[in-house]
Amino acid sequence: MLDASRSACYPSHVPNEIPLGSITEREVVTGRALAAVAYLPGLCFLGLLEAPRNRFVRFHARQGLVLLAAEITAWIAIAIVDASLGRIPVLGLIAGAVLRLTLGISFLAATVYGILKGMSGDVVRIPFLGDLAERLEV
Repeated sequence: MLDASRSACYPSHVPNEIPLGSITEREVVTGRALAAVAYLPGLCFLGLLEAPRNRFVRFHARQGLVLLAAEITAWIAIAIVDASLGRIPVLGLIAGAVLRLTLGISFLAATVYGILKGMSGDVVRIPFLGDLAERLEV
């Protein structure tokens, strides 16, 4: 929605501040590598276990965990689509290929985005998944 000044307006408050409060520069400097590695599939647990008191690493590790859960859910959904629509000769092959390509590129983009933000020391939510990660009590 756009208002009269052609800027975006939302019907409710959209928070854009960091929910974790003030993350110290020391936490960022010491946790950059673990924060970046946390986005690689399955390695998010490394950040959760190795740096439990570093808020910067925990933020990125939680997002990595939600990204991993989304990837697992997506691949299960693809297996279901392949088992059902995949039996249709041409349509099933095309639908499965398009779905795998779209999801694969999306997850690769989210992983690379998270790695770059973790290495640069930024605290930025991944679109769509960052809100779920904030509610995670890990």
